[in-house]
Amino acid sequence: MKKLRTIFTILTVLSAGMATAQVSIEAAAPKPDQITFEDTIKQNEVRTDFSNEAQERAARAAIRKERNTIEINASLNGSLSNFNSKWQSVNGNTNSISAISNFLFTHTFSKGKFTVDNKVTAKLGATNKESEWTKNQDEWFVSTAPAYKMSKTWNFGGLVSLRSQFANGIDDTYNRTSRFFSPAYLNISLGFTYVCPKEKFPIKIYLSPITMNSTYVSSWTVRDVFFNKKGFTTVDGSSLTYADYLADNSLLSDENRNTSYCYGLTLENGTSRYEGGSSIQIDFDRTFGKKGIFRYRTTLYSFYGWINELAQQTGKDKDLFESIVPTLRWEHTVDIKATKYFSTQFYFQMYYNKAQIKSLQTQIVLGVGLSYTFKNK
Repeated sequence: MKKLRTIFTILTVLSAGMATAQVSIEAAAPKPDQITFEDTIKQNEVRTDFSNEAQERAARAAIRKERNTIEINASLNGSLSNFNSKWQSVNGNTNSISAISNFLFTHTFSKGKFTVDNKVTAKLGATNKESEWTKNQDEWFVSTAPAYKMSKTWNFGGLVSLRSQFANGIDDTYNRTSRFFSPAYLNISLGFTYVCPKEKFPIKIYLSPITMNSTYVSSWTVRDVFFNKKGFTTVDGSSLTYADYLADNSLLSDENRNTSYCYGLTLENGTSRYEGGSSIQIDFDRTFGKKGIFRYRTTLYSFYGWINELAQQTGKDKDLFESIVPTLRWEHTVDIKATKYFSTQFYFQMYYNKAQIKSLQTQIVLGVGLSYTFKNK
């Protein structure tokens, strides 16, 4: 009996210890908590098309360069002559300073069979003799020639050109004979162009069966000078000034109304004159040598106003002009580059326009000075 009591006591103690251990373990176990994570890093979209955009820009630039050919040339030439009083007293020479600036811009756009040739030239020069300035070169010229390629050597298109001067011009008696846009010449033609495929012979021939040739003299002062030089008379035979004619044009005799007096204009024309006919223009531009040391450019333009001649033959405007003859303008330019920034230029022009003067006009200019040329190809 005593042994049973002892065993029961031991079992009771063991059971209580196990129960206590179970409770303590259960109490010590951590309770599960709901943990959340917050993303504080800024999210940026990563693009992978940067290389594609750069390639596209490079491709577009390459296409623009392929389609557009640009050249810019600017030069400044000058000369100086100075003599002391003793030299002048014996030889009669005068001190002088001359400066001539030249500018050339050409642009050609090509896309498929369509091309556009644009050209801008400008010349402006002056000479100072005994503290008196006079211009020796003055002209600006703008032209554009769109064309559609018909074959390997022939194009169909048009040619539009405008030519005038910058500054005032005076004659020997100090009369103002020219101003800006007085005169100015506008030519609009439609026809065919021959383009030589050989690089060593870059010639272009514009054949225009239909051409409009326009002359503008917008300055009242210039028209007045030429009016007085012509010596117009009234109905009773007395001399007539341009101011009197503008005040009362009935004073002018009928035989003088259609007389050419100012760059081909008549009093009936007013400030502009238009002619219809045909024209031809030949352009040649080639550079010789690996470094482009020698360059020769020439342009020949001729216009014949056959539409006006037909009007004369039918009796209409019979006295408009004394006779219709072709207008001719032939320019030659030779550039010789000694260095990148130093060059020599020779320029020769032959011009015949009976509406201005019944004689052949020529000019020769030789200049040495600074020059710079930019080309994108």
